[in-house]
Amino acid sequence: MKIITAALSAFSLLFASSAFSGVQLDRMIVYFDADKLPRQDILVTNPDKENLYLETEIFKVENPGTENEERVRITDPDKMQLLATPGKSIVAPGGRKTVRLVSLNPAPKVEEVYRITFRPVVGELEATQTAVKILVAYQVLAFIRPENPYFEVSAKSKGSEMTFSNSGNINVVLRNGLFCPKGVSQKASRETKQEKCSELEEGSRVYAGQSWTLQLPGEFQNKKGFVEYGLFDGQNEQTQQFPL
Repeated sequence: MKIITAALSAFSLLFASSAFSGVQLDRMIVYFDADKLPRQDILVTNPDKENLYLETEIFKVENPGTENEERVRITDPDKMQLLATPGKSIVAPGGRKTVRLVSLNPAPKVEEVYRITFRPVVGELEATQTAVKILVAYQVLAFIRPENPYFEVSAKSKGSEMTFSNSGNINVVLRNGLFCPKGVSQKASRETKQEKCSELEEGSRVYAGQSWTLQLPGEFQNKKGFVEYGLFDGQNEQTQQFPL
């Protein structure tokens, strides 16, 4: 008697490539810039010893980064603003295949956010005994950007919290955070700051028009100084300080 069971798990990752067996993607985040060609290619690799049967699903992210975030599956061809082709494909053992993402609409006024699921499906399998096949799906995060993209981050501190707001029209990632006590110059080199300041483990992606609140660690609360983050827009990173 042959029994095959399939389980599907979805993962949203921010890394350049996947690390689990079954399917590998060469990148997990893509940007569509208004002044460049409206297409991006994802290279899919099958490291396994059997065919990989792959399907793509497109979701538009409404209210990204908020409690009301919703991922809406797009299936109506007339409403397709982002296309993945081919929608279904077979990748041979050890083989590679390119899936092309194409933006169909003009540049928006505010960045649009999509998630594209790369979902393996069960093909014809043979087993001489009871077997379990685990299929892992991956999601690529896609940003369709306006003609004049920019972010603008400000911060307000109150008690143990510091809230960062982005009034720009694209998202920005706050990373490589430092808490620097009073007496450290904001113009000091990164090496000097690393010696005199403390690293902040938390960071976040802040979407256009949204905010993120940092809970300051206990040892940093009610102290003067500044918080510093690298602000990464997908291509470049610039440093900004926020006084406490």
